[in-house]
Amino acid sequence: MNLLRIAILGVFLLVSSVTTGWADTVVLASGAGYKKMVTALTSAYTQKTGHTVDLIFGNMARVTTLAKQKDKVGLVLGDSSFLERAHLPMQSAQELGRGKLVLAFSKSVKASTVADLDNPHVSRIALPDAKKAIYGKAAREFLQSSGRLPSIQSKLLEVSTVPQVFSYIATNEVDMGFLNLTHALNVADKLGGYVLVDDSLYSPISIVVGVLANASQKKEQQNFLQFLNTPEAQAIVRKHGL
Repeated sequence: MNLLRIAILGVFLLVSSVTTGWADTVVLASGAGYKKMVTALTSAYTQKTGHTVDLIFGNMARVTTLAKQKDKVGLVLGDSSFLERAHLPMQSAQELGRGKLVLAFSKSVKASTVADLDNPHVSRIALPDAKKAIYGKAAREFLQSSGRLPSIQSKLLEVSTVPQVFSYIATNEVDMGFLNLTHALNVADKLGGYVLVDDSLYSPISIVVGVLANASQKKEQQNFLQFLNTPEAQAIVRKHGL
């Protein structure tokens, strides 16, 4: 009889420890464009602390929808202005870095500078949707601030997302297009090159990690945020273009 009680107690303790482990695991939802960076950060965090972070990636509309579901997501990574417009129940937000706009070139065109936007031989320039994508808005602001609009409007091809811009560049369907630096670094071997755009000519792009007030993993939220402030984490962030 005593052996039976011990066995039952052992099973109870095992289940309790597994359940506690799940409760301590924070869920981070991020825009898909930052997947490599986020994966590198969470891998380094796990190696350093032994704690894990469950990851969800997708477009920002999906990310914010999931983030509104009670207790499902503890942290969310994305552009601060988009997260604010989504009216997420955020307790606080910590800036990870500033997003950078780049002009990327297809391998079929002889271009390597921003001035090549004015080249008469350049016929198609892709950019993300300015109403839905922060880098599309930044591209429009840059073109306006640099005095290129409306003169090159007829050359512009507006598509939905940054990955779609890249797809058009990689298949030589456009001569050049606007991406963010993080994405350009991920696909550099498939581009003819890229250059940073003058960041004084578009609004600052703040990439943040938001802490959701309705999540249950408060301690793990703070532990991961503290890790993001370490030199190790900051080196990963800079390596990936923020």
